[in-house]
Amino acid sequence: MLNTALRYFLEVVDSGSLTVAAQKLHVSPSAVSRMIRKLEEEHQTLLFERHARGMVLTEAGRLLKAYGRRASLEAERTRAEIRDLSHVGQRLIRISANQAFGRELLPRVIGQFRDEDPSLKFELNILQSSEINRRVREGEDDIGVSYNLSPPQGVHIQYARRMPVFAMMAPDHPLAGRPTLWMREIGDHPVALMGPGSTIRFIIDLCCMHAQIELNIALTCNNQSAIQTSCLRWGAIGFSGDLTVMTATERGELVAIPMADAELHQRNVHIQTMAERQLPASVSRFVESMVLHMDAAYTSPTWQPARTQNGAP
Repeated sequence: MLNTALRYFLEVVDSGSLTVAAQKLHVSPSAVSRMIRKLEEEHQTLLFERHARGMVLTEAGRLLKAYGRRASLEAERTRAEIRDLSHVGQRLIRISANQAFGRELLPRVIGQFRDEDPSLKFELNILQSSEINRRVREGEDDIGVSYNLSPPQGVHIQYARRMPVFAMMAPDHPLAGRPTLWMREIGDHPVALMGPGSTIRFIIDLCCMHAQIELNIALTCNNQSAIQTSCLRWGAIGFSGDLTVMTATERGELVAIPMADAELHQRNVHIQTMAERQLPASVSRFVESMVLHMDAAYTSPTWQPARTQNGAP
């Protein structure tokens, strides 16, 4: 449904080269170049700067790229809804998320969604928050789910919620019976932390700096599975949201204890979609389903009263 010139323009943007774009479009490079010139004449401005390393977007080109992405997604939504009317074709929902949500929550919601509508297909990418924001902002993914200390920019925020931090450990750990924990109580117990750059590591470091606490960091790792195994096998304490360890806590393999330190409750989850985009019905329903799951998990959160009912040790 996109006009030819805009379609060719977006292919050059993705390829970074007239020649590569022409190969993908199965046309001659001159045909692609002609369409780019047509757009530049129409808008009376250059859309690309030509360099030896390829085609680089100008500021005007970046604006047209954003418009083209929205137009392409709108065309895709319309085609999907037309297919829905005749019950043919497949529908794909593209999601990018932090590990925290990609490990447990999203596979559960996807499974439930496919039980109701097996024709739906999903693509799930596990990424850092900044890359999630970029992909949603530029229309590469339909939905982004990420932890952030401040709202992501250039997107539509469908949902936001302050998320608690929990200490996770094996059920036989000496601290496992506590209803809540303060960071100072962790003491010399070995801990396993996410690496620098993650939001949870940032707020843990901030909390320890303010309280003048030095943790016994036995493991630094950017993979939550490895951290959970460390908690289970050799007595480490890890930190995460409780949604990240749902399966392990349900099976009784780990326990998740709410942390009482105020500095640890600064993270928000944001569900984001592309700005000014009208979402396909299936994507909107999936966002609603995620929101229901999150709201159900925190109807009566134990971590909020924990701070006011307990004094620091």
